[in-house]
Amino acid sequence: MTDDVAGQVIKAEQDRIRCLLDVDRDTYERLHAAEYRLCNPTGTVWTKAEYLDLLTTGRVVYRELGLTGDVDAIVGTDVVVLRYRCVIELTVDGADIPRHEAWHTDVYTKSGGTWRCVWSQATGIMDLPSATP
Repeated sequence: MTDDVAGQVIKAEQDRIRCLLDVDRDTYERLHAAEYRLCNPTGTVWTKAEYLDLLTTGRVVYRELGLTGDVDAIVGTDVVVLRYRCVIELTVDGADIPRHEAWHTDVYTKSGGTWRCVWSQATGIMDLPSATP
């Protein structure tokens, strides 16, 4: 049962990623809860409406957004937490953000028979030099 639910939510997350790339408004509305919030790598928090507006007006344009490995899932009775690494390349307000990797943590809840994302946290991965003794 847990693997089934994890698989359903991972599929929803893959669909959600695709809708961000394609700016698919219907899928966006279906997979994002009304209370959705995204905390992007700058620490800025966008509501569902703000994020959709940024996407549909072209202020945020994803050129690449995709998983780079496996998705970890914690499955509860009515909540699923996903964590994965992804590669991102985008433009924000005309500024190109170069291709980089990030960790994503997404929280899903089930409402009306559909798993919807309620919170997303994206954290950029910086390659720092290793400490030498």
